[in-house]
Amino acid sequence: MNQIMKRFSQPLAWVGLCCTLCIALFLIATSSFAMGPDDNLNKAIASADRSEAEVARDAGRKPAEILGYYGVKPGQTIYEHGSSSGYYTAILSHAVGAEGKIFAQNSAGFWERLKEKTGPRHKALGNVETYVGKITDFSGHDGTIDMIMLSLIYHHLHYSEATGDETPTNSKSFYDAALKMLKPGGVFAIIEHQAPDGTARAQSAAWHRATLQNAIDDMTAAGFEYVGNSDVLANPEDPQNINFRELKSGRDTSQRFVAKFRKPE
Repeated sequence: MNQIMKRFSQPLAWVGLCCTLCIALFLIATSSFAMGPDDNLNKAIASADRSEAEVARDAGRKPAEILGYYGVKPGQTIYEHGSSSGYYTAILSHAVGAEGKIFAQNSAGFWERLKEKTGPRHKALGNVETYVGKITDFSGHDGTIDMIMLSLIYHHLHYSEATGDETPTNSKSFYDAALKMLKPGGVFAIIEHQAPDGTARAQSAAWHRATLQNAIDDMTAAGFEYVGNSDVLANPEDPQNINFRELKSGRDTSQRFVAKFRKPE
């Protein structure tokens, strides 16, 4: 009888062990899933070289959710247009890591005001290259960029008095250059203060806003595919028909569209 029990107990022990391992693996997988935004992005956002002022803006800007939506990951090469003092530059730098690269663009006039403080910061990050100039002059990088990012820049591109409710001529050249720079499948990311659908371009520009449909029209006409829009920065309390600076709720509270486009494969 004892021999019979021993013969059956060994397989049962293996079954029990396998069940325990399966449960452990399931718990690991589900706990990882429950963590939410990509851990790599969370680490990038928690990096010690970000200022208190930048960290204070995270609640209104939600960088983990936004960059997760755009698919930012280690090893990528990203061109950030209008990078300013570097709120997103620092996060992107840490997110793409040592194998990645960030081109941080500013105009010549804007850079004059930034270079004393922001230039050394770019160098300290290690994988950031400062670019001062127009995107149309950014040569030698065709087909090498994984993502182009415009954060609160599109409202400067979507209107000119000469073209009215049509895409400005200079902006068409901008989008043509961007399309060439991106790898097939590369992302063109636009975050912008939103104006109500149907608003004339002149009016939305006066509010320092743009409609999502304007962006879709401009980008698809330039040859990009529209992937979608995240509502992570939606704010139903924003009437969208005033200058975003006039919002009583303060900075980083406007409704912003988070539009994702890509270069066809």
